[in-house]
Amino acid sequence: MELLPTTTSRCPHAPAEVAAPSGARCEECDSTFNLRLCADCGHVGCCESQAGHARAHALGAGHPVILQMPAPNGFWWCYAENRYL
Repeated sequence: MELLPTTTSRCPHAPAEVAAPSGARCEECDSTFNLRLCADCGHVGCCESQAGHARAHALGAGHPVILQMPAPNGFWWCYAENRYL
């Protein structure tokens, strides 16, 4: 697990620590392109420009904060607030 940067601590939906990725492929479709990491549980899914499995997980599981992989070097997004962190 990794600690969140201080800029993301202003989002009440961001967990105190980021879960480790479950793998290097989308758990649903096996894609290795444009992956997103669920900050809460480590689910890895593809982005909305593909099948949108990361978004589906975030909304379905109630885990609104995702990270662009490889994490934590990319952007952070909160679906609950509809904004980058």
